[in-house]
Amino acid sequence: GGVRRRAGAALAAAILVATLPVPASAVGYHVGLAAGLTTAHASSIPVAVAVHAAVDAGRLSPLADAPPPLALVRANGAMRTFSDALTKQSTGLPAVALVLVEAHLWGRIVTGSAGTRFEAHAVGPAGGDVIVVTGEPALRGLLDGRISWNAAVTAGLVVVDGPPGDRERIARALAEQFS
Repeated sequence: GGVRRRAGAALAAAILVATLPVPASAVGYHVGLAAGLTTAHASSIPVAVAVHAAVDAGRLSPLADAPPPLALVRANGAMRTFSDALTKQSTGLPAVALVLVEAHLWGRIVTGSAGTRFEAHAVGPAGGDVIVVTGEPALRGLLDGRISWNAAVTAGLVVVDGPPGDRERIARALAEQFS
């Protein structure tokens, strides 16, 4: 019926949004456009589909509607909280690029001589970064303790990519932090 058609249309829209090229400085929370295109990570489509299904099934909370500037502040805040949680008990971690598939919003967690810092609104990953692909509802579920890291990975709500040794270190640190 109509509900099934609307759910299918919403899923198709989520897939389309996850795959469209987006100007680097005009992520989905901005109104204007800029020159230069970036594409989603290869895992964006399956992650977007998994997040949509988990929200529909009530396993994750939907995001509250917000004007784009407030949605950007909310998303950056969640990414910063994730960064703080990851680095709270772990030191000397490799650089991590985090992308939220809904708006292709990138942030980076970088450890240097001055300590660990979060770079909001990054252009994308740098060479050698471990890449964490997720959606904002899944990220909030992890931060709120609604879902564990291992359950999120198993459900396809998050994907970790990058150099094998570093990828495994980050996955272990995240599993410890969000168990």
